[in-house]
Amino acid sequence: MTRESVAALVLLLMVCLPLTAGQPELPDDSVYQLGGSWTKHNGQQLELAELAGRPRLVSFVYTYCEHTCPTIVARLKLATDGLEGSIADDLQITLVSLDPQRDTPQRLQTYMQEQGLDERGWLMLHGDPDEVLGFAAMLGVRYRPMGERDIAHSNMMTLLDGAGVVRYQSKGLGDDPADLAEAISQLASEEQ
Repeated sequence: MTRESVAALVLLLMVCLPLTAGQPELPDDSVYQLGGSWTKHNGQQLELAELAGRPRLVSFVYTYCEHTCPTIVARLKLATDGLEGSIADDLQITLVSLDPQRDTPQRLQTYMQEQGLDERGWLMLHGDPDEVLGFAAMLGVRYRPMGERDIAHSNMMTLLDGAGVVRYQSKGLGDDPADLAEAISQLASEEQ
């Protein structure tokens, strides 16, 4: 190896190493491989990969919804209200806004308060429309605007393990919340 190629290799390592240092290795099927920058309901920025490390329930909603979104939130509460101990402490419910134009971080914060969602266990995310589309597609969530106010969308509730791998999906509002609660308990027992 020539001195120039060694210098080029060292320079390449110096540039690339900080990008991966301190981040957990994600499996290929992790939704966090998608990347992207997001804004939390409290205005803080985060990279999608920062969600790794704890199991979470993910659902896509929008705060102006008067139909299924309040039902999704209620079903997530119902599925998780009976959880105890470390299961309840570790799990975080993450709601991703399908309406980034109207659902500003400030609006998401207000919605959290209106719905009585505790920030220790709940997180709402605002993203660029392309980021939202990519994340939704990765989880099989479909949506489309219906007029000026409404958005037709899948009603999935997805359970991710700490690495961001899909472990369970509730496909609709007709599914029993007890099945989701059982999947959460099963995941917790596997990760202990």
